[in-house]
Amino acid sequence: MVDVVAEAAGSREGFEHPIFRLAPKEDDGSRTSGLYRYQAEVAARFCLAMLTQESVDYIVCEWHEDFVIAFCDGAVELVSVKHRQHDQGPWTLSQLFQDGGLAHLFDRWVGCDRASNVRLRLFTNAALKPARDNARGLARMCGPQPELTEGRDAMVKNVARQLLKVRWKQPYDNIPDTPQVNVADIVFPEGFLDQVGGFLAVLAIDHDQSANHSITDTNIQQFLLPAIASLELVDVDAESTYRDLVNRIEKANRDESDRGQLASYIVDPARVLNNRQMSARIARRRLRRVTVLDGFAYLRTAVPTYVRGQVPIKAPGGTRLGRKLAHGQVPSDEAAHAERLRSAWYVTWSQQRSGLVGDAADLENLSLEVTDAAFECRGRAEQETAPGSAYGRRMNQLLIQYLTPETVAATPPFKVNKQHLRGLAYQLADECHFYFSEPFDASAEGAP
Repeated sequence: MVDVVAEAAGSREGFEHPIFRLAPKEDDGSRTSGLYRYQAEVAARFCLAMLTQESVDYIVCEWHEDFVIAFCDGAVELVSVKHRQHDQGPWTLSQLFQDGGLAHLFDRWVGCDRASNVRLRLFTNAALKPARDNARGLARMCGPQPELTEGRDAMVKNVARQLLKVRWKQPYDNIPDTPQVNVADIVFPEGFLDQVGGFLAVLAIDHDQSANHSITDTNIQQFLLPAIASLELVDVDAESTYRDLVNRIEKANRDESDRGQLASYIVDPARVLNNRQMSARIARRRLRRVTVLDGFAYLRTAVPTYVRGQVPIKAPGGTRLGRKLAHGQVPSDEAAHAERLRSAWYVTWSQQRSGLVGDAADLENLSLEVTDAAFECRGRAEQETAPGSAYGRRMNQLLIQYLTPETVAATPPFKVNKQHLRGLAYQLADECHFYFSEPFDASAEGAP
């Protein structure tokens, strides 16, 4: 079993919590489209909260539970979402374990070796039976600092009985299989009550009845709009932004036609560390703060050259680009601007790419189209310039005019604007993929 506590410290760059190396078990529960939508909207609430809460690192959809929240301090929270129809009434204690997901959460937690940095949460739209010894009483006794402590020992025993009863009819690897007897005669396996007590200490139960019919409005009003105001964003289409986020989460939830195959990876955790296919599956399901922000819809669509929080820096190289622009008689101020755009592309690509093997193909496809556009602009510039005259400035003007996101068919792994594309063009020129004049040795000392 992977040590879930290990590797919680260290650089956040490239950090992957060990829990994501455990392949999820198959869960064949009922999955109607309405329940999928509700689950996605609950996940969207936590994604939107991530925009204003720096403690959350990222969220992974449909992994072990309905989604997992990974915190910057190395902790994770497994979240189970349970939707309940009005005519079913409030949850009773026994129903929370039979149908409400608590037995499933307990099994997953034990499967993670009851690690100290793994927390659990049940989110439901239904009310809880109010009696102290029933579902509402359980919720008040959960967490490291429970609201209610009186009667907790009796509740631990009651929860233990519920778990063992569920195990009689449903297979769970980490719940003991005991003889079927009268409830009062159940004999607790050695150490089981301590496990159950630890389970309650890491469990939270959210019962948000307002989310029953109005979760969309609640999420937009209480989470999305405050985030927009806090980030000082303008012209955001809130409804489209929210709809696109929920659709993306739904896609991540369903983007696995062969989930059962993942179980083989739990046998050899080292195999997961070196498996690119597994990493790609996790990446498809992972939502970071920047991922959510990049999905915002605007009334006036504009992609910033630098994303908020990015620091402009000078890209390495640039000498050959400067010589090529000078040889083509591009004015010095335009050449300086070209260098700034090249650096902007360098920063954007470094920080926005996914880090997966597909990046190389995405960049190559985009580079081919940008180089084709540069050759076309050069051909037009030559035709429009007197024979023997420098055409570099006219070529640069045509790049500004024609090299736009609308003119390229390749799809980069993030949104780009025309400044990004010209920055890539100048980078390709610096790498000697094309010139702003007749070719010459731009690497030679003393080259013009």
